[in-house]
Amino acid sequence: MEYLVIIKIVAIYFIILLVMKFMGKREIGQLSLFDFIVILIIADISVSGMESEGQFFTHILGIFILGIIQKVLAFLSLRFQPIRSFFDGKQSLIIIEGKINIKEMRKQNYNIDDLIIQMRLKNIRSISEIRYLILEANGEISTFLFDDYPTNSSPATTKSQNVVVGINNSETVSKSNQIKEIYPFPVIVSGKLIKENMNILNLTEKFIYQQIRKKGYKDIKEIYYANYENGGLFIAETCDF
Repeated sequence: MEYLVIIKIVAIYFIILLVMKFMGKREIGQLSLFDFIVILIIADISVSGMESEGQFFTHILGIFILGIIQKVLAFLSLRFQPIRSFFDGKQSLIIIEGKINIKEMRKQNYNIDDLIIQMRLKNIRSISEIRYLILEANGEISTFLFDDYPTNSSPATTKSQNVVVGINNSETVSKSNQIKEIYPFPVIVSGKLIKENMNILNLTEKFIYQQIRKKGYKDIKEIYYANYENGGLFIAETCDF
């Protein structure tokens, strides 16, 4: 009967609202993996409850049981750090003193494209600006920039230590000086040349090899990430922690 379906929908809406309030307040971006799984299961149980004819209250009971389990585990997570780490995950240091932590990126299945996208969302132009970058348990990033937290040496020196300048090179005539200044295009990612960006910047392979050899690299395969900025190449150093 149609009116029974309407009653079920209204009842499930208020029951889910009650259970979610009981579970506690969290923004969607702050949900742990366990929270997300609980919500998916609640959604599945709710759909099954609306479709079934004789087991509606059994499904409602299942929703309440899930809410109680989540609440108990949340309480235990507050008391015991290992439980909290297991269910909520731990933060990961991705950039340490300007160096990319390759080992941790592989462990988290986090690639350089993911990193660049999240940097852009935070209006960070280049890896050269970042002193520390933390991948939080919820997938967001927290950044600490050289300009905001300078070392004993000047920030400008620290940030530019891996930049190989080639402003006066006759082979690098800019197609658009303005766009170069706004966005530092990646030209080497995971040991491979990004030829599309090289074409935009009007850079040749010969020029790239000249620049990396000035920094002591023999081949681009040795370089995890490099971008073109300030008239030269910024080559990101890497580390394994």
